[in-house]
Amino acid sequence: MNEKPSPWTVVITGDSLAPEAMEILSGKCRVVFTGPYPAPEAFALVVRDEQADGLLMRTGKATAEVIQASPRLKVIAKHGVGYDNIDTKTATALHIPVMISATANYQSVAEHALGLMLSLAQRIPWLDARMRQGFWDKITFQGEELFRKSLGLVGFGRIGRRLRELVAPLEMKVLVYEPFLAEGLFPPTVTRVRRLEDLLSSVDIVSIHCPLTEATRHLIGAREFELMKRSAWIINTARGGIIDEDALVAALREGRIAAAGLDTFEKEPPEDVRRLAEAGCVVLCPHSGAATREAYIRMGVEAARNILTVLETGRPERDYLANPEVLAAG
Repeated sequence: MNEKPSPWTVVITGDSLAPEAMEILSGKCRVVFTGPYPAPEAFALVVRDEQADGLLMRTGKATAEVIQASPRLKVIAKHGVGYDNIDTKTATALHIPVMISATANYQSVAEHALGLMLSLAQRIPWLDARMRQGFWDKITFQGEELFRKSLGLVGFGRIGRRLRELVAPLEMKVLVYEPFLAEGLFPPTVTRVRRLEDLLSSVDIVSIHCPLTEATRHLIGAREFELMKRSAWIINTARGGIIDEDALVAALREGRIAAAGLDTFEKEPPEDVRRLAEAGCVVLCPHSGAATREAYIRMGVEAARNILTVLETGRPERDYLANPEVLAAG
């Protein structure tokens, strides 16, 4: 006797999902993997041919062509929190909720931001490479402490707030630029600044924790690097497009800032990583801040639950909704 086919089809842009997440989807959904970073045209064909009811976005882009490819599409879930790779305008126009894994990876990314800071302070990647080449730099090397340095957070969501907690034992002075947060939500241990310029010119380390939007694209460019201390570092674990990479390379080469720790890039993977790597004191990671075992499980589970909630009830949970205007549109 043939089994009854699953009522819904979910297309996942990747080649795997945490077993805990697959268990949530199994029996209720037929799962189709596209492989990592599918080209939009090929992705759209899969969505059309499979008549997808849901998309689970691990990599790649959900363009208008992709979203419009299946008339059955009811929900798009991001395996993470950044959703700039999803055309939310098209999704909203079609009454399709875009869901994020809102609470899944903030701990991992905050730890990664701190790790980049520590790597720059003690030049850990450079020293490791030197040791492997047979050098012993004990006499000549000098690092820096983070202790009582000033840290500027651009954005104060879950990741920024957690990073502030992680650096508390280091007695860092924390300044925050977050124009959209109500005054009562700032803890007394941070200093709120009203203008980005005031933060950039004041701190030793700038750490980016805001989403990539039209308003934040190239938020940090040549003018902003001119405002920073020549001894300052910049850390980006948010989205690459928030920093103008050409301006960053120039600032590092010309000594207008001292160092950068980057986990995200304007184009991923970068077309020319050497220009960044050779620009100055830089630590580079392949957008891996959320790639911990624990966060991988949480992101998959939250994304799977978000999909099933919409498919089964038709009502997305607002706390995980990236385009709340879809509620009014529906």
